[in-house]
Amino acid sequence: MVVALFMLSGFVARAQTALPLPPPPVIIWPEAEPERWTQEDVTLEQRFDTARKETLAAYQEALNDCQTLLAAERPDCSRQAKDQLELELAQLKARARFGFEPRD
Repeated sequence: MVVALFMLSGFVARAQTALPLPPPPVIIWPEAEPERWTQEDVTLEQRFDTARKETLAAYQEALNDCQTLLAAERPDCSRQAKDQLELELAQLKARARFGFEPRD
């Protein structure tokens, strides 16, 4: 019995050394965010510029969503998106005129 275990352990040891090791995993590091993404808006003008960019990005997303609709529904959707854009830009201009912070 002891001889059988000894032989078995020798076989396992040889089998372990005979097997090739798997290749090391490939590490894919996320790209660092651009520095401008982490810089906070300091001045009122910078905050309004950011709010304006966000408003225009929301408008573009709304237009992209309109493209997924049926052809008959697209003009109404685009018009609603345009109306919402004009409303939000007018609100931004009014807040800037009176020196208030842009809304989040």
